[in-house]
Amino acid sequence: MAITVAEADAVSTRIYDKKMVQQAYDETYFFKKIKKDDKVVQKGGNDLSWPIRYKKQSRADATDWDDQVSFVKDDTRTSAVDSWAPYRNQTLLTWQESATNQAGKQRIVNLISDKSTELMEDLVDDMSTDLFATSAVTGNIVPLSTIIDSADTYAGVTVSDASNWASTEDSSSTTLTRALLNTQVAATQFGTHGPTVHITTRALVGKYDNLIGASERWRDVETANMGFEHLSFYMKPIIGDAYQQSTYWYGIDMDAFEMWVLAGEDMNVSGWSDLTVAGYPGSLGKVCRHVCQIVCRRRRTSFKLSALTGT
Repeated sequence: MAITVAEADAVSTRIYDKKMVQQAYDETYFFKKIKKDDKVVQKGGNDLSWPIRYKKQSRADATDWDDQVSFVKDDTRTSAVDSWAPYRNQTLLTWQESATNQAGKQRIVNLISDKSTELMEDLVDDMSTDLFATSAVTGNIVPLSTIIDSADTYAGVTVSDASNWASTEDSSSTTLTRALLNTQVAATQFGTHGPTVHITTRALVGKYDNLIGASERWRDVETANMGFEHLSFYMKPIIGDAYQQSTYWYGIDMDAFEMWVLAGEDMNVSGWSDLTVAGYPGSLGKVCRHVCQIVCRRRRTSFKLSALTGT
């Protein structure tokens, strides 16, 4: 019979590096910034609703001292209404994994702990993919492509009824230029508000890198401290996001965005449950639930480019 275990392996203990390095899930700046700015808002109820003032009253005017005043009611307000997006993920610890991954020097990785972390990372990964989808899907969070749009209805309010309830959009320009970005930023300026960050692909960040000189390579301290490599445009960070669609560039006013979460359903992770009743004796199951929605209170201060190429 052939010898299958070498002498060195028979007399020595194998050496294992116990550090588990996560390399499956990337991060998106949008969610990290929302959380950093404490704009995750706990809410309740069946639907989401928030008020908007969508047009001018347009009644103010110079007057004669003795002119009669006519009182007229003007409708300038409405409510935006949206629905919750429920997300769920689940994981399984098999009988074999549970039996063999016991505490002690023989355990390389705490599988129970790592599976719990993986559970939440996988859910956030799915939400990040939905955030940058090119069209809305019922039951998912509303993607940026719908919110930052010049014509799409968002939260039940149509652009035809409220012209200010729209973003700036360019779906025809294919070449990234400084002039194109200048035009978009100028179109979205509203008082002191405008894009606070630019999110695009890593390839398009490389294209932008070729458009600027050494004296324009400013660094945003906050963005750097959050761990994101970036360039800048008029002191606003430009970030290449792993989840961004290949031809897209968003100029986003992050001050206008929040994430609302249903109270009690904010990354609600259950304990490990015995799956004997389900037909898996010795196995354990865990579930993570998250019910949320992206809320934008002001669309007009963000813009979208959707036809760019990286060359």
